[in-house]
Amino acid sequence: MHLSQAKEEYVRWLLATRDLSPHTLRAYRGDLGSFEGFVGAETDVGKLDEPDLIDFLESQKDSELSPASLRRRASSLRGFSRWLFAQGLIASDPWLGTRIATRRGRQLPRIVPATDLDRLLALLQRAAGVSVAARPDDVREKPHESTTLLAVALMVSTGVRVHEVVSFNCRDIDLTSRAIRLIGKGRRERQVFLTNDWIATLTEAYLAVRGSYELPHSRLLFNLQFEPLTTAAMRARLVKAAKAAGIEQRVTPHMLRHTAATQLIEAGVDIRYIQRLLGHASLSTTEIYTHVSDRALKRVISEADVLGRLSGAR
Repeated sequence: MHLSQAKEEYVRWLLATRDLSPHTLRAYRGDLGSFEGFVGAETDVGKLDEPDLIDFLESQKDSELSPASLRRRASSLRGFSRWLFAQGLIASDPWLGTRIATRRGRQLPRIVPATDLDRLLALLQRAAGVSVAARPDDVREKPHESTTLLAVALMVSTGVRVHEVVSFNCRDIDLTSRAIRLIGKGRRERQVFLTNDWIATLTEAYLAVRGSYELPHSRLLFNLQFEPLTTAAMRARLVKAAKAAGIEQRVTPHMLRHTAATQLIEAGVDIRYIQRLLGHASLSTTEIYTHVSDRALKRVISEADVLGRLSGAR
């Protein structure tokens, strides 16, 4: 059964069996609707697992919801998971054993180590047949692989969310200024930039090939059927590619966003600029990455070894 159908049946079940207020029912429907948008309405509920729940709730922590709203979303998912299991729609309850800290700032964001990120990008480049400079012929020969490579490269280099990267419109891409305009959460408009020559060349080559197909939609990224790439499909492609690259941990699009922000912090970029790049309404949301970069600070300070340089401390 598709997630969209299961969600509607669950809400009807709540309406018939639970004495809930209309406001509470709307809240539950909204929570599950957000989850549906995250994993995809056509997702088979039988394939839902614990990482899907964790990835969704982690993404919600970055959406500036209040702790109370985060707890309610976790509760909505827990009830939905129990109902799916009770109805025999899933083999086991994916919520069992899951523990989510819903208070903001309690958990540091998960990132992809630089060595793993290098392996992932190298694998995607080989699969797409793209090396130093991408050519339209390379993209035309392997459009599927080129789409995955471009999407991952854009998320790593700009820190955009997965639903933002699949929503990029061709008309909003300015190759001359190397800027991409997008509308993010809260309908906030912002720009991200193609500051690296390689990603700019790949984007230009991909656009040239895409234009030759005369697709009926304006989205930049497309799938094998030449339809707009979905968030669920992009998430699945990333998981598959990470496994193929030999990366042990499960890699999600949101981890790429966390990694991009952390790399910028460690490179010394002002946190206010990173706030604008990521589209955070509040600076406090962005400040979580300063805690992650403390690891890099400890490494640098240890390498400096100030006391070790003093004769009296030897």
